[in-house]
Amino acid sequence: MFKKTAIFLLLLLCSTARGQVAVEAVDTEGRRLLYHQASSRAAGEAQVIAWVDSLRLEGYLEAGAGQQFWADSTLATILHLGPAYELAELSNGNIPEAMLSAAGFREKLYRGRPFRIAEVQSLQDALLKYAEDNGFPFARVWLDSIRITNGQVSAQLFAARGPLVLIKKIQLEGDAKISQAFLQRYLGLSPGAPYDKAQILRIRNRIQELPFIDLRADPTVTIVGQEASIRLELRKKRASRFDFVLGVLPQNANGQQANGRSVLITGTFNGELQNQFGKGERIYAAFEQLRPETQELELEFTYPYLLGLPFGTDLSFQLYKRDTSYLDLESDLGLQYLLEGGNYLKAFWNNRSSTLLTVNEARLEATGQLPENLDVRNAYFGLEYAMQQLDYRFNPRKGWLAQLRAGAGTRRISRNNRVVELGFESLYDTLELRTFQYKLSANLEGYLPLFARSTLKAGLRGGAILSPSPVYFNEQFRIGGNRILRGFDEESIFATRYGLGTLEYRLLIGQNSFLYLFGDMAWVDDATPVRQITDWPYGFGAGLTFETGVGLFGLSLAYGRQLGNPIDFSAPKVHFGYVSRFN
Repeated sequence: MFKKTAIFLLLLLCSTARGQVAVEAVDTEGRRLLYHQASSRAAGEAQVIAWVDSLRLEGYLEAGAGQQFWADSTLATILHLGPAYELAELSNGNIPEAMLSAAGFREKLYRGRPFRIAEVQSLQDALLKYAEDNGFPFARVWLDSIRITNGQVSAQLFAARGPLVLIKKIQLEGDAKISQAFLQRYLGLSPGAPYDKAQILRIRNRIQELPFIDLRADPTVTIVGQEASIRLELRKKRASRFDFVLGVLPQNANGQQANGRSVLITGTFNGELQNQFGKGERIYAAFEQLRPETQELELEFTYPYLLGLPFGTDLSFQLYKRDTSYLDLESDLGLQYLLEGGNYLKAFWNNRSSTLLTVNEARLEATGQLPENLDVRNAYFGLEYAMQQLDYRFNPRKGWLAQLRAGAGTRRISRNNRVVELGFESLYDTLELRTFQYKLSANLEGYLPLFARSTLKAGLRGGAILSPSPVYFNEQFRIGGNRILRGFDEESIFATRYGLGTLEYRLLIGQNSFLYLFGDMAWVDDATPVRQITDWPYGFGAGLTFETGVGLFGLSLAYGRQLGNPIDFSAPKVHFGYVSRFN
């Protein structure tokens, strides 16, 4: 960069309106090399020192500012560079090879290259970090046998690791009900394991990610001899909950709902128990009344760290009854590999059956065609990955989350007994009764802080059923409602493939309270043997969630538009919600 061994530095005192000082470095021929605007004479002189420090870091070890002198309104000084030093050799003194390899050290990478102090310091820091994270909290790393000749530097790396320190115990205090075995495995700090500084520094963040406990004070570490004890003062948090959401869906464009009433009331009731047995387990149940004679039941159970290993299991069961048309039963068995922060990679086995409750016999006999719904059974094996980095998972202001799920398996069509009894069994001969299917789904969310107390949520969600054979009505995704695509009746939109984008502005008025404006827009491909519809429905609205002494209350109002129909501003979708948290 610099070819001269000396350059002149001119400090020009410009009489500008703002009183700024221009600091300019020139070589012996007057060519400008460096330039800086300073706010005052003192700031300009400080810039000279900063340039000298920067040059030394770049390998100009002899760089320095000479005597300064004034000429009129100009401060001049000569900046001495000296030669650019080269790192001739950096060799290993007594450091174990595993430690060097973990720090990325190779002797050939530190031979015959410019000598930069920052690179050497970075290497020393990496070696020290490895030692501190692998049982040696008192380790030291230094350079020895330093030789400087003819602009070349050579040295050796040495380390004193000190005693090997092992984790003795985690001492739990406070009113939190939690298994010590669970916490040891969750934090990665089991008795007998080497002292790990990085894991210890992450304790506070890791515990904050648990919904049912918190820290009263910072963790403390006591090292006696070669044993380290970690003291955690914990307090329980209200994580278990009961909540419900009531939907008020006014009459449609024809003046009434499908049940003949002017207003339809829908309801969702959820219950979740967290850590009731102190093992970090989760039990969840939900019941939904979506429309007259249509109900949905969901049950889930999650248990982490089976046998003290980094594996957990989850079981789920879902029942969906759509009026008198059909009944869906779905079960899911998963084995999770647990990662930090509640993240996981899961292998799952999913079984789903859909059974017709009634058959439209008049239509069958009149058309000689099978019903649009058939008795089907799906069996999938797949993988699911979930990861989140949120500052507060219940009401985040910044961060992101991702959930990806992919399954592959078979779809079997069963002959319906009533269809067979009516003499139409031969209609099944034209179908592939056993086919292969893929089922994909994804959910991505991001939170961007705005101003002092606001955040912008952006989300992408989608799903697809891929099959060489037609997908039937009772196999499709069901979207719409308060959870997915607001502004529509609950689970009123059926899709073989869909994508949904969300933008939501939140004004945070408390830890768990906020006002929000939202817009949802979806692409829906409703493809079945009897229809092919592609639509771009969208919804928008506003709402609020506020916390009281007895729980969280929520209210939202939304409008939606689909299939080219105009927005009916006289018929908003209104949802009331309540969440009660308890220990």
